[in-house]
Amino acid sequence: MSAAKQELKKVVGELSEDESRILLKFAQWLREQEEQLTEKELAILHKGERQIRNGEFVWWRDVKRTKV
Repeated sequence: MSAAKQELKKVVGELSEDESRILLKFAQWLREQEEQLTEKELAILHKGERQIRNGEFVWWRDVKRTKV
């Protein structure tokens, strides 16, 4: 198993249930993608990862305005 997969398993084990659900949905979406991300998309993804690491995020349930 690669170092990245080992680290991923460790991180996943430390997530809350809500975080695990979010990650699962993202992983499923990522697996379904047929194209590679563009440089711009990768930059946006990395920015989001930094924001999450720094606690700079809000939960959707806290900002939604209508019931979905």
